[in-house]
Amino acid sequence: MPNTVSYARDIRPLFTAMDIDHMRPMGVLLDDFTYMSDPGHAQDVLDQVSSGSMPPPDSGEPPWDQQRVQLFQDWINGGFQP
Repeated sequence: MPNTVSYARDIRPLFTAMDIDHMRPMGVLLDDFTYMSDPGHAQDVLDQVSSGSMPPPDSGEPPWDQQRVQLFQDWINGGFQP
């Protein structure tokens, strides 16, 4: 059985300080488990990272690769483990 994907161990480290600071004024709390474990919020973030629109192209950060996107998807599918 694969390891359970944890927000604290696996998901939170995917977001850089720049990501968190950039999204906070828009009300997106990437570093807040309660916010991120809301299915609607998590799906919105997943849509953004899987489409390549987050992080924004002008941020200097590379888009998420398929492995990172899949890890995030696995966390959602696994029931938002803390």
